[in-house]
Amino acid sequence: MRAIYTRDDLSPSIDGILRINDDRSHHLIKVARVKNGDEVLILDGQGGRYLSEVINCTKREVSLKVKSFDKEERYSNIDLALGLPKREAFESAIKNATQVGISAIYPFRAEYSQWSIKNFSRVETVIESALIQSNNCYFPKINEEVNSLDALFEIFSSYDYIFLTTLSDAANTTKEATNLRNKKILIIIGPEGGLSPKEEELVLKQSNVFGLKLSTPILKTETAVPTIVGYILGKFDVK
Repeated sequence: MRAIYTRDDLSPSIDGILRINDDRSHHLIKVARVKNGDEVLILDGQGGRYLSEVINCTKREVSLKVKSFDKEERYSNIDLALGLPKREAFESAIKNATQVGISAIYPFRAEYSQWSIKNFSRVETVIESALIQSNNCYFPKINEEVNSLDALFEIFSSYDYIFLTTLSDAANTTKEATNLRNKKILIIIGPEGGLSPKEEELVLKQSNVFGLKLSTPILKTETAVPTIVGYILGKFDVK
């Protein structure tokens, strides 16, 4: 369904009317081509979604009447630590992460990273675009870039399971990780070229880290995100 994100400037209320005349109205008018009577979802990024109806549409402004509200529960609690690839791959990866319901993203500079985030507002714009395309009710938290993977070690203890994508035969196996619903999970994906042997060795020393080697050809960073999330979701409620 056509959707927009509230950001910080929209405060929907039942039977209230919202008049929008910024880039969101441009999207609805020029891209989604809404007309009077069409329904539009208004997503607050925290699980809430308002169903609204277009009651007036001009060349630059859309008026929406809010009809109802409901809140969607999170299906999973999966975060992503992403070794920074090149910009295009990074943007594709965070789009995919948003569309598959990642809760939080931790960008880090790996030894093989060749790029760093220059424009943080651009990152949020990319996430918002993916949010409305997928009708995802939750805006993933994007954390500040850190200079190394080991800078994230302090958060490792807060996770039940950590999955490290690897091309090597890792120490722990994912066969031990089943029934993952309601577990707090972190996925670690490296940049082009993956993590260095030193980085992998340091991560695999942690007791709650599982090496994940899939029987696939080598995946690009942006492809690895939905593939690994799909694998993890497949272990929900598995006995």
